[in-house]
Amino acid sequence: MAVKKRKGHLPPFIPLIRGTIRTPAWKALSMGARCVYIVLKDFLRIDNTNNGKVYRSYRNIRADLGMGTLWSIGVWLRELEHYGFIVQTSGAYLGVDGDGISAHWRLTECPSFDAKGNMIAATRDFDKWDGTLFVRPRKTESRGTRGDRVSSLVLHTGEAETVKIVPDCGTRGDIDSPPDCGTRGDISSCHSPSPSKLFWATPALTEIPFDSLPVELRMLERQSSQEIN
Repeated sequence: MAVKKRKGHLPPFIPLIRGTIRTPAWKALSMGARCVYIVLKDFLRIDNTNNGKVYRSYRNIRADLGMGTLWSIGVWLRELEHYGFIVQTSGAYLGVDGDGISAHWRLTECPSFDAKGNMIAATRDFDKWDGTLFVRPRKTESRGTRGDRVSSLVLHTGEAETVKIVPDCGTRGDIDSPPDCGTRGDISSCHSPSPSKLFWATPALTEIPFDSLPVELRMLERQSSQEIN
C-alpha cells in the first residue's frame, strides 16, 4: 500500500509577506526593528482576530531575541511605528491589580476587526511612507548612584566644591604663644586676635604727673633725691 504524501503542510512558522519585505520602507528598517517585527508577528493569530491587541513587553522581546537592551527595544518599536508597520492602539498602563500592562499594537499589513466583529481591511501604512528616515534618539546619561551624588554634582556644575580648613590650634598646655584660631562661629577663615585682647598681654606703661602722686610717694621721692645729692 503506497503512502500518500502530504504536500504544502509545514510546521508552525511565522509568515512574511513578499510584498511587505520588498517595499522601500522595509529596506530602510534597521535589523533590530525587523527582528522585533517578527516577534510581534509571531503572536498574531492566523485568522488575525487579535490584530490590534498584540502585545509583548520589552523584557519578553529581549528574551525572545536574546539581544538588545530595554532602551534599544523601545527605539526599534518607535522605528516600526515611524515607517508605518505597526500602530499603537493602547498605551502601557498599570492594572488594577498592580501589574503593568504592555502597549497593544496593530500590524498594518494584516486586517483587523472592530468591536462588532466586522473585518477592517489592512491599511498598509508603510506603502504611504514619504521617505523621511527615522532619526535614532540619543541615549541620555544614566544617573549616578547615591554614593556618587557628590561627583555628579561637580560634573554638572563644572566647579569643584572648595572646603576651607581651619588650622590646628595650640594644645591646652601650650602657653608660649596664643592660638591662631577664629571665633567659635567663624569656620570659613581664621584671624589671629590682636595682642591687646589677650589676657596675658603686658599693659602699656604711661607717665603719671608728679603732683598727682600721693603725699607719701612725693616725700619718698624728695628724700631719695636729697641722699643722692
